[in-house]
Amino acid sequence: MTDVVIVGGGIAGASAACKLSAGGLDVVLLEKQDVYHDLVRGEWLAPWGIREAQRLGVYDCFGAGGGWEIREWMTWDEAVSDDEVEAVDMTSFIPGVGGPMSFPHHAVCELMAAQAVGSGARLVMDASRITVTAGAEPVVTYRTAEGEHEIRPRMVLGATGRGCTVGRQIGVTMRNSMHHWGGGMMVEGLDSWPADVQAMGTEGDVMFMVFPQGYGRARLYLNFPAENKLRYRGEGGVERFLAAFELDCLPDRGKAVTEAIPAGPLSVWPSVSSVPEGPPLAEGVVLIGDEAGNADTVLGTGLSCAMRDSRTVCDILLGSDDWSPAAFDPYVEERLFRLDRLAFGADIISRLHVEFGEVAVERRRRARRLMAKNFAAQVTGLLNMVAPEDVPEFGFSEFFAERLFRETA
Repeated sequence: MTDVVIVGGGIAGASAACKLSAGGLDVVLLEKQDVYHDLVRGEWLAPWGIREAQRLGVYDCFGAGGGWEIREWMTWDEAVSDDEVEAVDMTSFIPGVGGPMSFPHHAVCELMAAQAVGSGARLVMDASRITVTAGAEPVVTYRTAEGEHEIRPRMVLGATGRGCTVGRQIGVTMRNSMHHWGGGMMVEGLDSWPADVQAMGTEGDVMFMVFPQGYGRARLYLNFPAENKLRYRGEGGVERFLAAFELDCLPDRGKAVTEAIPAGPLSVWPSVSSVPEGPPLAEGVVLIGDEAGNADTVLGTGLSCAMRDSRTVCDILLGSDDWSPAAFDPYVEERLFRLDRLAFGADIISRLHVEFGEVAVERRRRARRLMAKNFAAQVTGLLNMVAPEDVPEFGFSEFFAERLFRETA
């Protein structure tokens, strides 16, 4: 009998398949792609996410899949003068972990799926028309080239990402909000860019991010106003996307980036935050990763959350024969707490870095002065490095946010 069917072979689903199959459970992993390929997904794992990968037993997949340690963070911004630019050491936030990791998402997923198969899981690629029916005896149906299939496992994990395919089928609803749009693309030929330095900043009407992946490759991201959502679509979109990095705040006006060579598709999307309006589960079904709710992508913690979800749910499944909804109360409670903190922090970062015009520039400038004068004002930035529960509580109070923005009014 199949113990667990996992719908979605991304970071959350594939890592869960590894953990559960290694723990002796009979696992089927369903993935809609026929082969793993670059879909422009998150490719940055915070140190606390790396710790979760270690606990799940999938850390080696990141290294073998091209994982690259980032050691410094640079902020180049129109609100930052040249003499204020400094490198932030990112390697000492969690002992024994080092800096965050940048990696090719699809390559790591492929290796995780192979590891799960090596532990006894069954991987089904190109699985389409997947339906999930919750209940004491859940049912999963799907189609492949061989025809229709049905599985009746003890448990289903929904890990289909922001599309929330399983969540919608079991009646989980989300409260959605959108602050801006984002876009991303892989490039190569960034040989003059410091290989272990990630960068972000805002100028004009774009907020940019550069995440090196080693050997001249990097994932580029832009965040921009919703009214510009068509700017990088259509013919010439790739060229316009690269040209957006021609910024006065970047060294040599961003020449290292603007002359890079596209090495993957360009994708743009609404940067949506989704908070579940109830527990992200039903009888016989539990949601993990972005499918269970997510914060604005500007925060960069989506994959770390996916790893935490996977590890927490797997520990429950492997630790007891009680797989009732009540058994997952600790997961639901911790995740609600975590998502609340991440959403709060993402809102602050969006207001500081993804709003544009003279007022926004002055807001960032004054916020930097406040943070330089009072280190406690930088507390929200810790969310990129350490787990939400390890960030001081005052950083998530309305009083803190009001003071931060009042000081910058």
